[in-house]
Amino acid sequence: MSLSDNIVKYRKRNELSQLQLAEALSISRQSISKWETGENLPSINNLISLSGLLDISLDELITGEPYLHFPLDYGKPQNRWPLLFLWFTFILGILIYTESQNFYMAILGFTVAYFMLVFLTPFDFKRYYTYWSLGKKGITYTDDFKDKYNSWDEITIPLKVLFHTRKTKYVTYQQIKSIEIKLDLFEFNPKSTVIIFGFYTPNLGQYIRENFYFIITTKDDQTIYLDLRQYYWPRSKERQMLSTIISFLRRKNIEFVDKQNIAEMVKDRSISLTKELYELRDK
Repeated sequence: MSLSDNIVKYRKRNELSQLQLAEALSISRQSISKWETGENLPSINNLISLSGLLDISLDELITGEPYLHFPLDYGKPQNRWPLLFLWFTFILGILIYTESQNFYMAILGFTVAYFMLVFLTPFDFKRYYTYWSLGKKGITYTDDFKDKYNSWDEITIPLKVLFHTRKTKYVTYQQIKSIEIKLDLFEFNPKSTVIIFGFYTPNLGQYIRENFYFIITTKDDQTIYLDLRQYYWPRSKERQMLSTIISFLRRKNIEFVDKQNIAEMVKDRSISLTKELYELRDK
C-alpha cells in the first residue's frame, strides 16, 4: 500500500476529515488532498507530525506495516500457566508414592497424567521450546528444531522446558544465503467434507494444522527451520507481524523464495491462508 493510501486509511480510522487534519498540521486542505492523491508528498517534518496525530509509527505510516520491536519472539506463549499443569503431574506422582509407598504405582500415575496433558489437551507445549527470536542483526533459534516432530519429541520436549535445557543457536543475516517460506498442504483438504465408506467425515481443519515454516539456508549450506504455525491464530501477534517480518528480511539482501505466493497473501490478515492455498492447488 502506498503512502497516499495509508494517509487516507489512517485519517479515516481516526475519524478526521481532510480539513480537520489540515488544521491540526497548520496547512491547507488542498495540501492534504494532494498527499492523498499522490500528487505531492509530505515533508519529513509533516511525516513526523502525521505519525503523532494518527497515532502510528513512521514505519506503519510509510509502509502500512506494524513497527518491529526487537527482539521479537515468534511463537513464544504469553504466559507460563500451562507449565503448572506439567509440574502438577510430578506432584501427583509424589503424592501417589507417599500414600501407597508403591514406586511402580507412582510412575504409572505420573505417566498417565503426563500423556493426557501432552497428547489429549489442545495446548502445544512444544511452543515453549521451539519459538525463535528475530533481532536487529540475526535470529536466535533452538539448536535441534525440525520441520516435523515425532511422538518421542512430543514426550521429551516438555520435559526439556521444565528442566530448562533449551539450547539455542544464533545466525546473523550476513550468514544467510536464502530464506524460503513454505506451507505443507495435506493430500486432502481437512476443511472439506469427504465420504469414506459411505459416511461423511467431519471438518478436520479445527483439529489439525499444516506445517508452516521458514527454511533458512546458510552460506555454509546449513538448513534451519523456523516454525510459523502460530500465524494460524487470528488474533495472535504473529499473525499481525508476519508480513512485516517478511518485508524486513527481504530488505536484508537475502534471496527470498516464495513458490506459493504466501508473502502477498499474508498482507491481508482477514483471509484464510490455508483455504486460499487449497483452492489454488485443487483448481
